[in-house]
Amino acid sequence: MAARDGMTSLIAQFRNLVSDTGTVAFTDDRAQEILDAQRVSFYQQSLAVTAQQIAAGTVVYHTYAGPYRNLEGTASGTAAFRLFDSQGSVIAGGYTLDAQNGRVTFTADQAGSARYLDGRSYDLYGAVADGWREKAGQQAGGYDFRVEGRAYSRSQWFKHCFDMAKQYDLMARPTQAVIERSDTC
Repeated sequence: MAARDGMTSLIAQFRNLVSDTGTVAFTDDRAQEILDAQRVSFYQQSLAVTAQQIAAGTVVYHTYAGPYRNLEGTASGTAAFRLFDSQGSVIAGGYTLDAQNGRVTFTADQAGSARYLDGRSYDLYGAVADGWREKAGQQAGGYDFRVEGRAYSRSQWFKHCFDMAKQYDLMARPTQAVIERSDTC
């Protein structure tokens, strides 16, 4: 299975953040699987419009944004990205997508009309943390040893991987906690 076309940018960012360049540790398919595990799908998300004053009282409406970042791109099709108006009609063109920041910029003034989005958002940092842990697991057979007065320390590699995973865990989306009431026992 080939990675979805709309994932190209996210996979490239993932590879960069897990230092997966040159000798590839993750196939595109595996990188996409790790990213998919950190995916949130959303539907009928209202986009906020930004008014821009361009001249003596003239206001235009080109830029719309939602609360989600790191979106799957339009190349994956309407199952992954669907921009539409208040009547439910798909808006197929006339805009550029800044998927990383969750922003849509139209070429023509939208007169402040409502715009909505169905899409997929990825916790890139959560996926990268998972990637660092998986990289450590790929080297699980390694160990520290000495040969002819030289020391080879694989444990430093594991520590580095887990330190990186911890750092990216701190940057990841917060997870929802389950709170149990103690007064019901």
